Amino acid sequence: MTKYVIESQHTVEECLRTLDETLEKDMLDKFVFGCKSGEHTAWAYVDADSEEEALETVPEFLRDTACAHEVTRFTSEEIAAAHQ
Repeated sequence: MTKYVIESQHTVEECLRTLDETLEKDMLDKFVFGCKSGEHTAWAYVDADSEEEALETVPEFLRDTACAHEVTRFTSEEIAAAHQ
């Protein structure tokens, strides 16, 4: 599995629908939201076999505009090796 950070924006008008559909998909605990501060964006850190699978965590009506970024962690050894 690969790790992805999901970023999904929505409008003020779409906010409640976004929250409702995220809850219905049982994904509410995976996402954090900036809505209370006026940033109508949701982010999640998920494990998936593909970018498409990662995007399935987003409500369907937002998938076309959502992004899934593959992410990795670096070890101190990898950083040291990169300097050689």
